[in-house]
Amino acid sequence: MEIEKSLEMLGFSQRESRVYLSLLSLGPTTTSKLIRETGIASSKIYDVLEKLQHKGFVSYVIVENKKEFHSANPEKVYDLIKEKEKILESVLPKLKLLYEKTKEEVIAEIYKDKEGIKNIFEEILKEGEDWCAFGASGKGATTLPYYLPGFYKRMEEEKIKLKILFIDGETTRQQAKELKQFSNIQSRFLPKEIRNLMVTFIYSNRVAIIPITETVENAPLGIVIKSKESADSYRDYFNWLWKLAKK
Repeated sequence: MEIEKSLEMLGFSQRESRVYLSLLSLGPTTTSKLIRETGIASSKIYDVLEKLQHKGFVSYVIVENKKEFHSANPEKVYDLIKEKEKILESVLPKLKLLYEKTKEEVIAEIYKDKEGIKNIFEEILKEGEDWCAFGASGKGATTLPYYLPGFYKRMEEEKIKLKILFIDGETTRQQAKELKQFSNIQSRFLPKEIRNLMVTFIYSNRVAIIPITETVENAPLGIVIKSKESADSYRDYFNWLWKLAKK
């Protein structure tokens, strides 16, 4: 029935729409007549009527010690929709705010050449939070030989801590030894068998990925992904590797 389907689209259950339409057709009536008209079992009819009363679509009066049920004016359906619209309008700004908080825009930026890589390090200082790096091969020291010592010094002054996971090797062991002069930097080593083609920085809500290529010293490239979800995921992965790594 088309009207019944329409009522269901407006929030009525199938049984509620059937009972309400029957009341409109029959006029004031008893439960026994409603049961015959709707085909709804007596064990269910009272529950349906109670729900319709709660919504304001059905009322009853006592006639000769029996309940006689009445349907509300169909205008009540329109009033219900308007009432729901008002409720939605009142909560919609809060719902939008919750949505915007959880909706994350992922931004990726590319930094080219040595100056671009320096910008990543400067961003780390600007954020002012502890950070971590893994996959370090020691090439950074040769790529930015004059910049990095000063960067580590400023980082120490700002009390920013760093954990580094180097790929084990003679060069990285030497670099880790040199970094011991900074109390805020800890180093550990991953097995040299790990084939690593990039170094990864995790700081604040960002992940910086710097590919390691044959030309890295001359034309380094950095990709920074701004995403809290990505940063948290990489950070968890780093912490797992840190526990496995050797000192």
